[in-house]
Formats: sequence, structure tokens, C-alpha cells
Amino acid sequence: MSKSKLTNQLSLAIFTFFVLFLSGTSPVKAAQLNEVYINLFRLKASTDTGGTVCAKIATAASTDATIRVTFPTGFTVNSTASNWTVTTINLPAGSTAMPGINTATAVSGQDVTFPISNISSDTTLYCFNFSGTSTLTNPTAGNDKTGTVYVQATGPTTIDSGNYALSIVADDEIAITASVPSTFSVAFGSNSQSLGTLSTSSVTSGSGVTITMTTNAGNGWLAWVKSANASLDSATTGDTIATTGTVDNSPSSLSAGTEGYVLDADLTTDSATGGSGAVTIDPEYLGADTSSGGTLSATFEEFATANGPTDGDVITLIPRAAISGLTQAATDYTDTLTVVAAGNF
Repeated sequence: MSKSKLTNQLSLAIFTFFVLFLSGTSPVKAAQLNEVYINLFRLKASTDTGGTVCAKIATAASTDATIRVTFPTGFTVNSTASNWTVTTINLPAGSTAMPGINTATAVSGQDVTFPISNISSDTTLYCFNFSGTSTLTNPTAGNDKTGTVYVQATGPTTIDSGNYALSIVADDEIAITASVPSTFSVAFGSNSQSLGTLSTSSVTSGSGVTITMTTNAGNGWLAWVKSANASLDSATTGDTIATTGTVDNSPSSLSAGTEGYVLDADLTTDSATGGSGAVTIDPEYLGADTSSGGTLSATFEEFATANGPTDGDVITLIPRAAISGLTQAATDYTDTLTVVAAGNF
């Protein structure tokens, strides 16, 4: 090279330096994003996933046009840009939707580019979601899988960028199991009931004994009653006050002055108040008034059911009796009712 040619090239280089110096122009260097992360919706290996991209810029340049996401090596990146649709719902707490974000415009290798509007704040975390359908597939399990997010001006020219890291695991789901034990309880309000002194002028009713059923049985519960004698018997006289009627799904009525003995079942509390768990009194024992009730039997007869769980159904059993002028005097008329119940699981 001639001496004159070398001198000319040196002069041109010096001239260019001074032009740049005097104009204040210097090579542009991308700034580091203040925050950046990608949250994948699935971390399981070889699984399709969507995700959330979040970034906080360092440079308010007024020229932001695109955001480019470079996914780590090993991830399968769908090459069709139109598949990379976005949403801005259910974003991380404290974040704001990425301005102008829309479906990707370009995919090249591991890079996916989305259009955005200019980001005006360098103190706000901006986020968006990308679709989990036909977009990204996780690689094999492993840690420290790194990628980069770029905020770019038209060109594209990178304004800010930041690296991120992901971890992929063999399985990202936790199976939760539990068991609920079967429960059933029966509580008696009392184990005795007195009808007091009977009279030919009226039908006498007891105060009633409450039976409370509590169960988590899906099909509810059932309850039965049987009488030891199917009558009120006096050991002293050998006389009896026999039960009235027959078990025929219909209550019987007592009349003052006519011997008779029945049991009425009243619904005191239905914890379900309808639907599953609703209580039904068997028609036999569903007395219509204070003089009626069901016929007592020496074998178990169903008096109430429920069709679902309950936290406390209450049935009140009320014995009723009437006498005639021929009923012999005695103070030891008695009967014993046995009440049983079962949860219907």
C-alpha cells in the first residue's frame, strides 16, 4: 500500500471519529431489563404448555415495537406464528397488561416475536400470556435452561434485554388424597315416657321422646320401632289396652271412651329442609292430630327415613292412649318401645 493511500485512510478515520464525537453519537448498547421472568403453565417434561412473560424495562425509549422471546435450547417451538395467540387475563398480582400485545408476527428457531406498543413506564411490571395450544413443548427434565427476552424498536433494534432460566421436572403434579370415615349417631332425648292418669273423657298424649339422627351417609338413614306388647298391659289386673287398627300405611284415630293405643311420629327438625337429606315420616305413623297415630307391632315397623346426609334430624315419638269405662283400674299399665336406626351408605 502506498504511503499516500495509507495517509488518506488514516485521515478518514480521524474525521469520522471527530464527527461522531462532535455530534454526541456513540454505539448503542442494550440495557438490562430491570425484571424478567417466564412462568410456564406446566413444568412436566415433554408436555405442551403455555406461559406468562413478564418484563420491566430499563429504558423508556418511546420506540418499543416488539418483544422477542428466545426459548431455551431443547424446547420445541411451534413455527406457525398465528398459533402464538395471547391473553392478558389472570396476570400475576401487581402486574399490568403488556401494552399493544397481540398474536406473534414471526417465529424463527427458538425465537418468537410479538408486537407491542411503546412501554412508557420503567417502574411497572408488564406481562402477557401465550397460548398453551400448538405453541411450546417442554424438553426432557433438567435445571438451568436459559433464554432471553428482548424489547425492541423497529428494525429490529434491541433496546432492553434480560436472561431468564427455567427448570423442567419429571412430573409437576401433586396428587392429594383423603378419606372421610362413615359416621352415624342416634341420640334419645329420654328413655321413659309417662301418660299419667288416663280418663274416659279424653285421649291422652305423652310429652314425646326426641330421637336425633346424624350421619354422612349418602343415602340418608332409616328408623324402626317395635312394641313389646302391642298394648299397654297391667300385671296386677291382667287387663290390656290394645293398639288400635292395623299396620296399613294409614294412621288410626282414638276416641275418648274407647280403648286404644297408638304412636305418633312428628318431624321436629329436618336439617335438609328439602332435597337430599329430606326427612319423610312413614304414613302409618304420620298422625293428623292429637288423637291419631300408627298401629304398634311386635315386629319392627319403619316410622321415618331421610334420603341424604344430615347434621341433626329430630323425630319426636308421642304415645297416645284412650280408655273405656270397662278398663280396669291399675297403676302399672306399661309397654316398652324399642327404637333402632341405621345409616344408609
